[in-house]
Amino acid sequence: MTAQPGLVFGVDPAHYDQHRPAVPELAADWLLPAGIGVVVDVGAGTGHMTRILLKRAGRVVAVDPDPQMVAWLREKFPDASVHVGSSEALPVADGCADAVVSSNAWHWFDPPKAGAEAARCLKPGGVLGVSWHDRGDSDLWLEEVQNVILSAHIPGRPVHRLQLPPDLPFGPIEKHVAEYEREMTPQQICAMHSTYSATISLPEGERAALLGKLHDHLVAHAAERGTATLAIPFVATLYRTHRLA
Repeated sequence: MTAQPGLVFGVDPAHYDQHRPAVPELAADWLLPAGIGVVVDVGAGTGHMTRILLKRAGRVVAVDPDPQMVAWLREKFPDASVHVGSSEALPVADGCADAVVSSNAWHWFDPPKAGAEAARCLKPGGVLGVSWHDRGDSDLWLEEVQNVILSAHIPGRPVHRLQLPPDLPFGPIEKHVAEYEREMTPQQICAMHSTYSATISLPEGERAALLGKLHDHLVAHAAERGTATLAIPFVATLYRTHRLA
């Protein structure tokens, strides 16, 4: 977790937690077997995945590089073991985990190093699960907004894809894509966009102008349709692989 832009979310964890849409339960349903034991949640953020894992795992270890996020996690999830740490140096023992998961964070990592560290922590047969939860394609998105979001992509890193060096002890990588919708007001959609790292990183005036333009655009769409909310498409892209013996 070496990319500093990934630390911007800790500036206001409460805002991020309230306005970033929750991770759907279907992610954990597909990534993890029932009755899982120890799960390490890497890049846990404000705990969107941690919250789900606590309902199905025997023990959850939540790890994030941002001390502000870790303080938030400890307060919100006293039943989780929460640590400051990185994807390249997880604060857990060798071969202790039944699963290592990452939700909406793998793109901040160095994939070969993060993969090697996951392999170190996992028991033979343990699961490495990676997921992203994004807006789907829609005529609601302004080109300016799209350009800002795309500007956050780190050159040389695969976007929303799990790739591991062939010498790491993992089996075939499986992929699953699920599409779903959420009804959201223009205000909720703009608040969601305000949680994206590229938006947070804009100068205050540019950020306000961009979100204001998006808000007006969405309000006009809602008025045309005669509804208070808009159906926003989302896509969950999930990957899993198992550690070899």
